[in-house]
Amino acid sequence: MAMTMRVLKVFDLIGEFAIDDLAGGKVFAMLHPELLAGHSVELDFEGVRIVAPPFLSVAIGRLFHDISAANFDRFFTATNLTQLDRTGLELVVESSKRYFTEPAYRTAVDTANAKVAAGEYDR
Repeated sequence: MAMTMRVLKVFDLIGEFAIDDLAGGKVFAMLHPELLAGHSVELDFEGVRIVAPPFLSVAIGRLFHDISAANFDRFFTATNLTQLDRTGLELVVESSKRYFTEPAYRTAVDTANAKVAAGEYDR
C-alpha cells in the first residue's frame, strides 16, 4: 500500500509573508506531529512571496530537537521555493542538524546568543 504525502500549503496557513517566529510556530505546529509520526509531508510555498530565516528556524530548525536527520530527510520535502529561499532552507537545516547533534557547536551558539541578548557581543 502506497503511503500518501500530506501537503501543507504555507500560504493557506500564514499568508504570503513567511518572515517571523510566530508564523514559523504555526507551521511547526502542523508539520511536527506529522513528521514525528513518520508521515511524509510536502511543505508547499506556492504563493508565498517572502521567506526569511527567523521563520525557517522556528518552522523547520526546531524539528531536529526530536526528529532524526535521517527521518527528516526521508519524510520532508519543500516545493515552490525560489533558489535563494531553498538555499536559506538548506542553511537552516544544516545548522539545526549540527545544533542538535554536536554539543560543542550548541554551546558556542547558545553562548553567542546569550551575549547578543545581553548586548555584550563584540566581534
